Amino acid sequence: MASRWVLLAVVAVHLGHCIEENGLTDTISHVYEPTWMYKCVPDEGCQRTRHHQLSDNNTSLLFGSLDVCRTVCGRFGGLWPRPVTAAISMQTVGIHPNYLRFDLANVPVETRELLVEMTKVVGENLFAECDGDVTEMVETPVIVFMNVKTDDMTLSWETNEAYALDVQTKETQIAVHIHAETVYGARHALETFTQLVAADKPDYSDQKKCGLQLVTGAKIRDRPVYKHRGLLLDCSRHFIPMVDIKRTIDGMAANKMNIFHWHVTDSHSFPLESTRVPQFTRYGAYSANEIYSAEEVRELIKYAQVRGVRVVIEIDAPAHAGNGWQWGKEYGFGELAVCVNQWPWRHLCVEPPCGQLNPANPAMYRVLRDLYRDIAEAIPQPALLHMGGDEVCIECWNATEEITNYMKQKKFETNENGFIELWAEFHQKALEAWDQELEAANGTPPQPVMLWSSELTQAHRIQQHLSKERYVIQVWEPINSPLLNQLIKQGYRTVSVPKDIWYLDHGFWGTTKYSNWRRMYAHTLPRDDNFLGGEVAMWTEYLDEQGLDTRVWPRAAAVGERLWADPVSGVQGAEPRLQRQRARLLSRGLRPDALGPAWCAQHDAKCF
Repeated sequence: MASRWVLLAVVAVHLGHCIEENGLTDTISHVYEPTWMYKCVPDEGCQRTRHHQLSDNNTSLLFGSLDVCRTVCGRFGGLWPRPVTAAISMQTVGIHPNYLRFDLANVPVETRELLVEMTKVVGENLFAECDGDVTEMVETPVIVFMNVKTDDMTLSWETNEAYALDVQTKETQIAVHIHAETVYGARHALETFTQLVAADKPDYSDQKKCGLQLVTGAKIRDRPVYKHRGLLLDCSRHFIPMVDIKRTIDGMAANKMNIFHWHVTDSHSFPLESTRVPQFTRYGAYSANEIYSAEEVRELIKYAQVRGVRVVIEIDAPAHAGNGWQWGKEYGFGELAVCVNQWPWRHLCVEPPCGQLNPANPAMYRVLRDLYRDIAEAIPQPALLHMGGDEVCIECWNATEEITNYMKQKKFETNENGFIELWAEFHQKALEAWDQELEAANGTPPQPVMLWSSELTQAHRIQQHLSKERYVIQVWEPINSPLLNQLIKQGYRTVSVPKDIWYLDHGFWGTTKYSNWRRMYAHTLPRDDNFLGGEVAMWTEYLDEQGLDTRVWPRAAAVGERLWADPVSGVQGAEPRLQRQRARLLSRGLRPDALGPAWCAQHDAKCF
């Protein structure tokens, strides 16, 4: 045994001697010398290149940081979503967030408080590029001159989100000029400004240093193609904590998405607090710790507004309404909902647990009215409510004697047409209740509401039941369905969320097919005044907050660019910018999934 240790010692000494003789000691001790750098190659993007193979005459296209290279390389640099036009310098200059100033002299006084909050987000995002510690101190002032024309702070489909952004580097300061009609256009400009900055922390260095580099010049003109650029998050099938919802909204803001569609109630649970009807959460929440309080809802709406995002609450009805509605008899209101949690479920709903509102019970409408009043008081003007409206199971209503007796009194036949009449009557009464509570809460005149596509919205019957002036139809049929174009031609405003392309849960259950970011990005949309835009949908039957980020991002970012820019160019030119956007989301605390092997991320366009 002792001889073995002697032999090992001899081998170790001999190996060390060989390393010294062959000059490897210096190589090992300097392992973090810049072996690799990144070169911006026209039409090829950023390529990892051996440092010693580079000639002196092309150092202007050479960068120690892949993020800095991507920020300046190509027509749109690292911008996501791509703007309408952009001219970006390939030179950069060091900056520090501590020397960033915002000049609000040319903005309406009424907007300044909101703009100040927006500028705070800019500082947070810049520090995040260096993981919160910008070690390279640069004292050059960066002055952001903001010019906003109107004091209108409403966020709606009619909001002007266009902006102009110019960056000029002078001897004593860097001037950034922003021009926008509204604060939300200005916010988008601020987001674009942060995307003209990248962390300069060389990928092949052991030095724990990080500085920020800003392009020395830029001229950007931009506006969205579509008014409605949304992300749906289902918080009923699984309760998603507020911190995770806010992080999702951070991701939306980075991608200039402007609608957070909050699917907050379903037959599974009712986590939304109603101050007027506390029974909803008492009977419908998964636990006392899984409730969105009224105060949290108001705070979330404000948080989203600062990031240019409008919160649209969905109260799904008359189907997808069970747990949270099952207390009526106990309180003397009768059956507010029917088929709740009934088993076997297959003939009573599309998935367990079952539950549908009881349109034969007048008390149900009184309770619904109280819920609507709470929402009307919480959401900003102009109010927009999503009323759900899909997947009504006729068999459930038909199995309920109270409902069939009511239909006989109304002279509705107990066949498909009769139940369609009952369904339409529910929406008419629900809309009247919403209108009245909205007027009582805020003096607001009737506003459009959103509704899912369904049997009620089929082209051959929708005009008999639903007003095109009042209802915006969210079409979730697959891309080969003619319904979207049929409704557009009939004059209905529409929003698209094709389930076979833009459902983020597909590919994780049953026979559904997974859509990667390329497939989502490639899906094109109609151009019509009646077509408002689209959404990507995160249903949560098989997901909670633990897997939220990787399931949503960066695929939702691909949809974000489609809805903002509707580009003609394909995925190959977009991928380097999406790689940069993914890195940006990582720095901001999100956990987006990878786009492919790390080698491909270091060699643009080499993996197609």
